[in-house]
Amino acid sequence: MENKKKAIVYSRCSTDEKKQDVQVQVVELERYCKAYNWQYEIISEYGSGYKGEQPKLKELLERIRKKEFDVLLVYSLDRFSREHPAKVNALLDRIVYQYKCRFIALLDNIDSNNEMSWLVMKNLFTYFAHIYSRNLSEKVKAGIKRKKEKREYSGGRPQKKIDIEKLKRLYEQNKSLRKTADAYNQGLGKRERISYVLVKKTLNNLNEENVTKNSS
Repeated sequence: MENKKKAIVYSRCSTDEKKQDVQVQVVELERYCKAYNWQYEIISEYGSGYKGEQPKLKELLERIRKKEFDVLLVYSLDRFSREHPAKVNALLDRIVYQYKCRFIALLDNIDSNNEMSWLVMKNLFTYFAHIYSRNLSEKVKAGIKRKKEKREYSGGRPQKKIDIEKLKRLYEQNKSLRKTADAYNQGLGKRERISYVLVKKTLNNLNEENVTKNSS
């Protein structure tokens, strides 16, 4: 009996998009796998395809390199990546020719087993995906610039509230920025956690304030 093909299903949406979009992708990709009776595993993530902020993609590529899967299935090329076309096409060719893994972009009707779609269509769609994100980024920057000119822009992410006394106490105990951040973050939700960079910035600001007070 022929062994079932093993597929890895990859879905992605940007952090500023609706998260249910990932589920929309997964439903269609699962249906495709079931139609061909493939074994499959699903990996989803939320990150910028334009900036390459896709750690889970990097992990699954390593697994593909190790021959864990026969097929990489995505909903569309812009969900796979929106980086520069030359970079994306080089990666796709490595997946197909070096790793010997079939690549399918369902919505774009691209299949590496179809020579015409692979040689022609993938180049067009990687270009379109990149241009879309580049234009979107430029629109966002232009919008921020206009708001700044009108003094309506309040900055990016809201500033996190930090328990200064707790932070100072933990730093005195640990004498390490990273250990202080780890100790501070214990039991906190994702949105409340702070990085060691923010610990450093906060402590530096406190030191500057103390110097100013002592010199006045």
